[in-house]
Amino acid sequence: MNDILLVEDDTACATMLRAALNHFGHPVVHAADGREALRLYEPQTTRLVIADLLMPEMDGMELIMKLHAREPSVRVIAMTGGGRSGKSETYLYLRMAERLGAVKTLAKPFPLEDLRQAVSECLDVE
Repeated sequence: MNDILLVEDDTACATMLRAALNHFGHPVVHAADGREALRLYEPQTTRLVIADLLMPEMDGMELIMKLHAREPSVRVIAMTGGGRSGKSETYLYLRMAERLGAVKTLAKPFPLEDLRQAVSECLDVE
């Protein structure tokens, strides 16, 4: 079982998040963008998707919509550091992700404990 599909285009951030998730006991598959995530997503084995919202190719918003069209019960944690405008833009992106179906959101940078808590809450729902 893959447990978590991590979708993050920043290599350093993806490496750090993957290490943290592994440390928390979760097997992780990494995708560098939304297109790759759609290829790797397997509803039978992926329990949670953690996706950055701002990525090249296919962004996290489009990914959330496509995942929900494919598997309505998919659980997604959306994360972003926002855009050029800072906190207000970050807030808007995260609220939009919630409206599209993200069950949790995280504003970057976030403490790894916040990630652990969000993942635990999402996976304990089963």
